[in-house]
Amino acid sequence: MKHHFKFFEIYTTFRALVKTQHSDVIKCFSYDLGGEYTSNKVYELLALDGTIHQTSYTNTPTQNGITKRKHRHIIEATCSLLQSASIPSVFLGEVVLTAVGLINTILFSYISCFSHFEKLYEYAHDYSFFRVLCCTF
Repeated sequence: MKHHFKFFEIYTTFRALVKTQHSDVIKCFSYDLGGEYTSNKVYELLALDGTIHQTSYTNTPTQNGITKRKHRHIIEATCSLLQSASIPSVFLGEVVLTAVGLINTILFSYISCFSHFEKLYEYAHDYSFFRVLCCTF
């Protein structure tokens, strides 16, 4: 999200995608006390679906730990891909998307043996399209 004022539009689009593609509603929405999340329009939209809204406490950065760890995981995977393939930084956006795609398709638990993709769509992911990064074949 480049601009905070676009949050409502982005959330509305995401909400529609969840309803259409997964026949479900967003059950809980957690956020900090930023102004883009606390408008009456957002509260009304959350209430329309029965979505619970949870706010973090002021001055408690520890509550943002999960998000920060996931962000760090994505950044470290991206840096690793950039460095190992000697890709120029102009391709940063594409490499970030590649890293997120890889993270979502690898197993997230050795116990359950499912990836995030398999949990969401209930079928195994097709790995045949994976190629070596920065390779033309």
